[in-house]
Amino acid sequence: MSATPPSTPDFDLQTEPPQHLDFDETQHPLEVLAHEGDAAAQEWLGAHYHDRKDYAHAAHWYRKAADQGSAGAKYNLGWLYVHGRGVGQDDAQALTLWQQASEAGLARAMNGLGFLYEHGRGVSRSADEALVWYRRAAVAGDAGGQCNLGIFLLNGRCGPADPAGAATLFSQAAHQGHREACYRYGHMFVTGQGVEADDAQAVAWLRKAAEMDLPAAQRELATLLALGRGGGPDHAQAAGWYQRAAEQGDAQAQFSLGVLYYRGLGKLQDLDKARHWWTLAAAQGDERARNNLALLARGVRR
Repeated sequence: MSATPPSTPDFDLQTEPPQHLDFDETQHPLEVLAHEGDAAAQEWLGAHYHDRKDYAHAAHWYRKAADQGSAGAKYNLGWLYVHGRGVGQDDAQALTLWQQASEAGLARAMNGLGFLYEHGRGVSRSADEALVWYRRAAVAGDAGGQCNLGIFLLNGRCGPADPAGAATLFSQAAHQGHREACYRYGHMFVTGQGVEADDAQAVAWLRKAAEMDLPAAQRELATLLALGRGGGPDHAQAAGWYQRAAEQGDAQAQFSLGVLYYRGLGKLQDLDKARHWWTLAAAQGDERARNNLALLARGVRR
């Protein structure tokens, strides 16, 4: 990749002029290896651009590595096709790439195939086939596959419901830091489904998912804190978590945040802000928010 060499100080006429280098400060060091055809460097460089949301460059380098047989690059390129990032949205391309990566033993590609079969993306919808691939991914240790298989067991898809088996899978995935699994495992401690109810465990796992910015977990954690589950009521913390979920568009959190503003719990009482959040929740169909807005409009206080 040609580039202008970095600026240099003045040289004496007797000094040999500096050599032109095919590199500049904006070029990633791994590009040299990637341009020379190193598949690992190409995959890593694709991930480098992916992290920076430069999906077109990410796709370019993933494809280079995929063409050399890299299973990881095939999975990542398939992900771009599923989401239409840097490439045209194409589930059939993703299916082909994930099949190849799965044949190479890549567990997260097996989970990806389960997703495609579950939702009928690029293939005919089949819960049975989805279950097969989620199970393979879970056995191979993929956290996403463990979580998805847990959801199938919990909901009784393709067989009797198995909450205890689901809890085991959610635990395995949650201990790997999987966001959705942390939420679902924490929720099971709230309901006592598949495990013994335990508010302290519920708060701990929901907090992990909430800190990874999952709105449902933020909202449920806020509710437990507001009710004093796992400790005394903490409306200030609850308000903070409701706020984070509400700002991401969670209608239930918007309603609850409005209630805290209305009652002055964890927030200074502010009817305008209560009205604001209830209006947003009502626009998403929350009937409680609509009822409260109607009462506010009539001047009713309760």
